[in-house]
Amino acid sequence: MNGIVLKLLNSIYGWIVGTAVMASVAYAGYSIWDNAQIYQAAQNVQDQIRQLKPDAEAKGGPGFDELRKLNGDVVAWLTVDGTNIDYPVLQGDTNLTYMDKDVYGDFSMAGSIFLDTRNKSDFSDNYSLIYGHNMDEHLMFGDLALFKQKKFFEKNSKATLMLPGKTKDMKVAAVLQIPAGTEEIFNPDKWKDNLDGLGEFLEKNSIWYREDLIGQLIMFPKAMDVVSLVTCSDGSTNDRTVLILVRTDPLKLNKYYYLEDETPNPDIITDEESSTEEISEGSLGGGISEGSGPKPTGDSEHPEFWKALIAGILLFIVVFEVIDRYRNRHKD
Repeated sequence: MNGIVLKLLNSIYGWIVGTAVMASVAYAGYSIWDNAQIYQAAQNVQDQIRQLKPDAEAKGGPGFDELRKLNGDVVAWLTVDGTNIDYPVLQGDTNLTYMDKDVYGDFSMAGSIFLDTRNKSDFSDNYSLIYGHNMDEHLMFGDLALFKQKKFFEKNSKATLMLPGKTKDMKVAAVLQIPAGTEEIFNPDKWKDNLDGLGEFLEKNSIWYREDLIGQLIMFPKAMDVVSLVTCSDGSTNDRTVLILVRTDPLKLNKYYYLEDETPNPDIITDEESSTEEISEGSLGGGISEGSGPKPTGDSEHPEFWKALIAGILLFIVVFEVIDRYRNRHKD
């Protein structure tokens, strides 16, 4: 009698485990399919919207008028060299508006690249904050994580922010991985008057930073524009990956760093036509330095590892169950 009960319990257990395994496999399959749909939709939107990318050199290509007819919330176009980041920047009524909407205003899990609502839409603030989802397949702000690798950071140093009527050439100054809500990054109001103190913060907390650009930010905090690109960090629910872009504003340079007799300060370049590259490379010297911020942590930086681990566990359970049933059948 006890043997029959044990066999019955064993069969029930096997059925429960088998059902759980099949349900897990089915759910995993659905998740993979659903994820593929999300990524394909994001790719389609990017391919379509790039046809309307403004022509920075005004050679008869599309301008911002076409984009704004499509969506009046478009405020800029962001391109980061060496990456697939090449998107319009939107600004909604709140910072949740474009978390799950594409540039067409349709629901999308990929969302859009968007400017913090506390910032001015013309990027005239000292410090501006742009958000985007962290996605695989080089979509949205997924490529920001590449800058945590020293070789990639060294090789790629330029970005472009196109605005109606003007273009801002930006430089990649630093990359960080910091907790969400860190005031120095996530509170644009902190830097409304000037950027005094931001350079020291970046020097201390960055994974990698460019000595010349951060040095310039420390020396001339009233003459710089900073744009932070923010996304979630792989392997952490609370951390954010942040790429710091900087630009020397010639007008601010002239306004704040002339001497009292209105002659140029010999320590800086005041020609309005001088580029950020000329100032940074000519006056302070280049070089990549390692900050004290957290470094990439191997597997936690690669979600593919966790996907493979879960798949391996599921496969082990299935194989174990098959072997166990085979063994029990031959015992009987």
